[in-house]
Amino acid sequence: MKLPFVFGVHNHQPLGNFDSVIKRLTEESYYPFLKILAQYPFFRLSLHASGILLKWWEDNHPKTFELLGKLIDRGQIEPVTGGFFEPILAVIPREDRKEQILRHKDYLKKHFGQNPVGLWLTERVWDQALVEDLALLGIKYVVVDDRHFLVSGFEKNELYGYYLTEAEGQKLAVFPIDETLRYAIPFWPVERLGRYLEDISFRGGRLAIYFDDGEKFGVWPGTKKWVFEEGWLKKFLETMGQWLEKGKIELLTYAQALEKITPNGLAYLPTASYAEMEEWALPAKRILELEELINRLKPDKSRFLAFIRGGHWRNFFIKYPESNLLHKRMLKVSELSRRHLEPEARLDLLASQCNDAYWHGIFGGLYLPHLRQAVWQKLLSAESKLRSKQKEEIEICDIDYDGQEEICCFSPKAAVIFKPSYGGQIIEWSSLENTHNYTNVLTRRFEAYHKSIRHPETQAVAGEEEVSSIHNLRKKPSEEVLKALVYDWYERHSLIEHFFDPGRELEDFVRCDFGEWGDFANQPFNWHKKGKELIFFRDGGLYPPGSSRRPLLLRKKIKVEKEGLVLQVFYELEYRASQKTRCFFGVELNLYPPLLAWGEGCVKINGQKLTFHRPIKFFGKTLTIETEKKGKFILKLDEQASFFMFPVKTVSQSEAGFDLTTQGLAIMPFWPIEFQEGSHINKTLTLEIS
Repeated sequence: MKLPFVFGVHNHQPLGNFDSVIKRLTEESYYPFLKILAQYPFFRLSLHASGILLKWWEDNHPKTFELLGKLIDRGQIEPVTGGFFEPILAVIPREDRKEQILRHKDYLKKHFGQNPVGLWLTERVWDQALVEDLALLGIKYVVVDDRHFLVSGFEKNELYGYYLTEAEGQKLAVFPIDETLRYAIPFWPVERLGRYLEDISFRGGRLAIYFDDGEKFGVWPGTKKWVFEEGWLKKFLETMGQWLEKGKIELLTYAQALEKITPNGLAYLPTASYAEMEEWALPAKRILELEELINRLKPDKSRFLAFIRGGHWRNFFIKYPESNLLHKRMLKVSELSRRHLEPEARLDLLASQCNDAYWHGIFGGLYLPHLRQAVWQKLLSAESKLRSKQKEEIEICDIDYDGQEEICCFSPKAAVIFKPSYGGQIIEWSSLENTHNYTNVLTRRFEAYHKSIRHPETQAVAGEEEVSSIHNLRKKPSEEVLKALVYDWYERHSLIEHFFDPGRELEDFVRCDFGEWGDFANQPFNWHKKGKELIFFRDGGLYPPGSSRRPLLLRKKIKVEKEGLVLQVFYELEYRASQKTRCFFGVELNLYPPLLAWGEGCVKINGQKLTFHRPIKFFGKTLTIETEKKGKFILKLDEQASFFMFPVKTVSQSEAGFDLTTQGLAIMPFWPIEFQEGSHINKTLTLEIS
């Protein structure tokens, strides 16, 4: 009996990825895969490529684009659609979702003459609410993981076929990707893979289902040699050809399977993604607890694992406030774009919905500043077009949906957002003129994989005749990486007030362990508006070691000038304790200047150049961060101050090992203060984007 086999490949590169990287991936994976595939015309497959990658091929690598078209023309490849800019469809507004899909469908129709009926769900993030929209757009099927079905109560042997689901009277076919095949291809020897396919057939399976990342063929570590140089792909295709001749297998595209094979029945699936994604969406400590629980299940792991789940994709907005702000600002600009018809702004807005910079698993994503920069740049470009004819305004709203109000200053030139509930700090300061968010800095947090850096354990390795999956590679951290495992106790915003131990030094500031005496850095402030001035204040205190609270009233008055490009900041400190207190008072800024985004420029204090690649202490009154063609960031003080400055670096994993990534610059001018009963101390800062 023939075993029908559907084989799918998904290819995507993030918005903002470097051209050199996409070129390398194309020449090491995407193109050679298609080139070898062309030699075996009997092997049919379904292929999804995001609009971002398709457009890059069209503009920069025409031979890949043309070869893809040739294979589509001869019926060997079925093109699969998706959101053009690869968004998580379930978390963007409904009208945007429809436009993303229609743009991708129109592109495939225009360039390849095909009207796709299948849709690739980005990161396989499923939500039943998608069904109606997809069906009404002409989508007949989607692919998800078999886990989506297993957590609903289905058994593994029921998943060698597809099911129908419905919502609002609209039907949609859902194919469950076989997890075993997803982990086997291309890592198992072809003989072992063949035995597994035979086992599916022997057990009465109606369909073998595979769909996964194309980068596994040549880009993942070890796969270039294994797949191409040692011939795994050719051997696999030749084996499929032999099976085809013997009548053991039937090679179909997903669309063909939909026509030839009847569904297994009806299914309703919960909000879900693949198992690793659900784990990554959990808080770091909960990930470790989940891993411990799974380990305790042995040897009953396979029996009960389906009933143990992590979080869902939206939880990344809780786990990473930087992601949440980006997402909620996207929603704000999306709403604006639907009220003001501006086609170019709509295109920029849709591009800003590219998923990669909104989340982090074990590699890249949110942790790559150039990806966040690219998304912010598109979002701000859209906003710039939409606000170009609007007046300057101050809007009081809950911009990040946390139940607390923020103060949003919008103009045709800038967007500045203050958060009274968190220190009255700046959580966003963006220039709409150069489409750059100067506060795009990631806080240093504990990640679950940091435990294995500090306490290395034996990791699974491949057998002699197979190659390791990307998840099982041995990695050894350097001393520099170990030293960089530092975690912040407050979010890295700007205008953070510190009162700290006068005995602490630069290295303590880098380690975020500088003896904080005040209760201002991450606490709520009251506020009111007086004319054009925003006044934040907190009746807080100082807590020197071994001492009770010493009352201190802090007022932070901010004038937003030049349509948000200049901030005048006035501090008033009223000391209300009887004891003398000597400490340092500092104002911390965390910045992602164009200097870091573009890799060119300099930092100066009083006109003299400084290094910004390592921690440094210096003195001065005027600090400038210059970038050619992108202007300057200027900090002016009313009097000389000491400064601490260091590059904020995070530790994350990569295919090659562990990466140290510069997320921004932490800059803090500070002054020695001697408080006496009744002391009134004033400080003034001017911040300017020129």
